[in-house]
Amino acid sequence: MKKIKLFSRYDLLVLIAISAIATILLLPNVFGNNDSLTATITVDGKVVETVELNRISGVREMSLQCTPAVKVRMETGKICVIDADCEDKLCVNCGWLDSDGAMAVCLPAKVVVSVDGTKADSKVPDVITY
Repeated sequence: MKKIKLFSRYDLLVLIAISAIATILLLPNVFGNNDSLTATITVDGKVVETVELNRISGVREMSLQCTPAVKVRMETGKICVIDADCEDKLCVNCGWLDSDGAMAVCLPAKVVVSVDGTKADSKVPDVITY
């Protein structure tokens, strides 16, 4: 009975080359942390604060002067609305905003929290809709 080979020597070389190329292409996304994210918080169309998210150390919370009341939490590289006195709480359900173009809006309070800048994964389309 003849022994069947699954891989030849050349198949193995091609597989190693493809693995090496894939590893080289993924390394900048894993180790390259060149985030430049800026969060802008506006109430009733007026900018209340602009924060560079990558320069925040620890946790920072901010209560906005609006009706209904809205509370925002900032950590290194991300921001979120943690509490709102409105009924639907869609802005709270947006979760952490940590990529370019991410936004949380509270229509009853006229509050917009948006993130602008560049991040390694900012070219990935957002596939989550509410």
